[in-house]
This record gives sequence, C-alpha cells and structure tokens, in this order.
Amino acid sequence: MSIYYGEKNKVKPRFDGKGTEFGLMHRDLGPGFLMFDIDRMSAVLEVNLELKRENEAFVEYRQYGNAINFIAMFEVKAKKTKYSLEALDNTKSSSLARAEIARRLECRLFVVYGSDGKQPFEFYENINGEFSLVGVLNYNSSNRDVAVKKFWNEILIIKR
Repeated sequence: MSIYYGEKNKVKPRFDGKGTEFGLMHRDLGPGFLMFDIDRMSAVLEVNLELKRENEAFVEYRQYGNAINFIAMFEVKAKKTKYSLEALDNTKSSSLARAEIARRLECRLFVVYGSDGKQPFEFYENINGEFSLVGVLNYNSSNRDVAVKKFWNEILIIKR
C-alpha cells in the first residue's frame, strides 16, 4: 500500500484523511512545494491572533538539506464577509500581527478568499503594507492540477 496521495505527484496524504479545498488543491503542485497548516496559533504582540476553521493559515516552505526557507504565508478565508474583509486593512491589529509573522519568517504574505471554502480563490498579496489583488484561481476537476501549477508559476511566481 502506498503512503502517497497519488502516484502521479508523490505527495503524502493528511494523517486524518481530511483537509480543506485550499489544502487539497495545493497538493497538486507536487513534491517540493512543502506546506503546513496552522490550525491554531497565537502571536504575542500585545494582541492574540487566533485562526479558526473558517480562517486557516498555511505556510509554504522549501527544504534544502537541514535548512528550511519559508516562501509564503496564506491566510485563507472561507468567504468574503464584512469581517473577513478586515484582513486587508493594514491598520487592524490582527493584520499587523499577521504581517509581523510573515516578516519574521521572511516570506510573502497572502490573504485568500474562497467561495464558501471552495474555489474560485481570490489571492491578495501584502506588498509594503498594502494588499493588492494578484489573481483568481479557478479550475474544474479535470484541470485542477494544471491550473494550480500554472497559477503558482505564472501568477504568484512561486517556483519550486
């Protein structure tokens, strides 16, 4: 029995057999695009940042021998609401904390909005403290792996 998610991309499955659409979609990038999700975390910056099921954070990284380079942090919002849109407001304490985490990890920072937790996904990147729409990832079941790889390489410009 194989321990991999799929023979074509050699990515291990989640240990609990669950996951979100965003996490499952990211697996299509294949090996080398390493990522872990942060189900709950706290940042001590005179603010408590807690990410729940409807708001998950993922950190993409690369391993080079025993060294780790953090590439990007993604906060994924299930959908756009009055409150979830506050993630794009760089004056909010949770946004400041998120930006500080990315700065300390020396990685890029994205806020991603889904459609009730599913795709299409809208990607906003924090560049110099301001969020800008980078692109929208939309796919169907027959082209997901190709669409995801193309989006990561050509739109996000995140290479292996």
